[in-house]
Amino acid sequence: FLSETRLLNDERREFVIELNPGKHVCIVSTAHLSQQNPVYHVHEKLILVLVVERKTGVILECDVNVVCNLTRQFIQKIYCGKNLMTEIDEIRDSVQKNYFGASAKSLTIASKAARAKYMEIRGGPVSEQSEDQ
Repeated sequence: FLSETRLLNDERREFVIELNPGKHVCIVSTAHLSQQNPVYHVHEKLILVLVVERKTGVILECDVNVVCNLTRQFIQKIYCGKNLMTEIDEIRDSVQKNYFGASAKSLTIASKAARAKYMEIRGGPVSEQSEDQ
């Protein structure tokens, strides 16, 4: 059963990896980390990379510079398929309720910064609706 699940996830991932600059944008955002955070000792800053469908805001791919691959995979599940424009609160809530790593706050900050960049790309106003509620 587990190998079938992995196969389905790998197949879905191959479908999503079909990226098209122009139709998709790559947004990179950063956030400071606490010096006690293990990621700080390797990278000093958290870097969140999102590939987003330009017209809709749907996150197609996600990467983050964490220490463990399993953590990266878990974080990808939080972001992929969500809408960066309309579901930023859901992303924040999911991080807060499900990710109990030392980088959680930095991840939330990087998410907000990524949304702001996306809104700039779209030419729309950057809403402060989700600012530290």
